[in-house]
Amino acid sequence: MRSIVRKILDHYFRDVINKINDLEESVSVLANSPLYVPDPEFEFNGVQGRKQIFADLLSEGGVKTIIETGTYLENTSGYMATTSGLQVLTCEKNRKLYSLAKMRLKNIHLVKLFNMDSRTLLRDLSKDKSVTESECFFYLDAHWDKELPLKEEIQIIASCWDKFIIMIDDFKVPDDDGYVHDSYGTLEYINMPALKSKYNLSCYFPTMQSTEEPTPSTGCVVLAKDDNYGRRLHNSKSLRLYCG
Repeated sequence: MRSIVRKILDHYFRDVINKINDLEESVSVLANSPLYVPDPEFEFNGVQGRKQIFADLLSEGGVKTIIETGTYLENTSGYMATTSGLQVLTCEKNRKLYSLAKMRLKNIHLVKLFNMDSRTLLRDLSKDKSVTESECFFYLDAHWDKELPLKEEIQIIASCWDKFIIMIDDFKVPDDDGYVHDSYGTLEYINMPALKSKYNLSCYFPTMQSTEEPTPSTGCVVLAKDDNYGRRLHNSKSLRLYCG
């Protein structure tokens, strides 16, 4: 009983803290940066290794469309669009954050912003063959609210897209406790053996150690099918294959 009560309280306080953080960030952005400008502190959460992974994927020429879930204040959306020159489709469920992101992105025409739940966006896009038949990079970061859509996001992508690479923010990096991660961000949470069995997925982690990052950083994981398209990641210097 005590553990159940604790989980309920943690769930409640997480929501309250997140709302306070959203408010503080929104006020700060409105005052200091009402339009998007590059800022290394916020793009990909300021994680240098993650930027290198993204750069390596672009240099290999295997990405045609970028899809992001969880726009938040659009720093990463703007960075991915301006760095890649590719269209970025991104969604933000929170109406206030969506409006703020839309204002900041008004000069970045490569970004198309949706005010909806991430699973709804992915299901809608899955009906468009021009999107599902394109080589897509997915950046999943829509797990800030009480509800965590991560499992369903992965299931929709893996069952509807043929050529894709998924990057998930806030994830535990095995053998490197210096990377910060949220409670959902573990291989146990996404059940990697089941994903490997059902969708033939492989799992990769950054080669850059947390001690090489300039500040304490959030970890990430990269998922791709174990096929000719996905196996290109085996040769990436910024990623290492997870064999656990």
